[in-house]
Amino acid sequence: MSNVEIIKGYFEKFFSGKTRHSEVRELLTDDFSFRDPLMSANSADAYVEQLKAFGDELELYAEVRELVGEGDIVAALVDFQGPEGKITYAQWFTMREGKIARLEVIYDPRPFLNMGAGQ
Repeated sequence: MSNVEIIKGYFEKFFSGKTRHSEVRELLTDDFSFRDPLMSANSADAYVEQLKAFGDELELYAEVRELVGEGDIVAALVDFQGPEGKITYAQWFTMREGKIARLEVIYDPRPFLNMGAGQ
């Protein structure tokens, strides 16, 4: 399976309705690292625990507009649909031996920060 196909599977497990945390975990290396404007994690288990804090009933939907890969790098341009509306973001994956070793997500966090602030 190619790295791009692995990432397609990641999006299917993570962004096609109710999140399946345990299935996402099996796609990550043990020393997986994650960073976005609001969160970071230095292991796959820490990342999954942070996800679980949002609740097992969390429903996430996203449309992958572009997905490209070369070697151990896969990049995606994604439209995320949530309660705050559509947010476009980029994801940069570093792969190792068929698993995701690193993920950096880049987006404007203001809609998330404004949730519950009455704005």
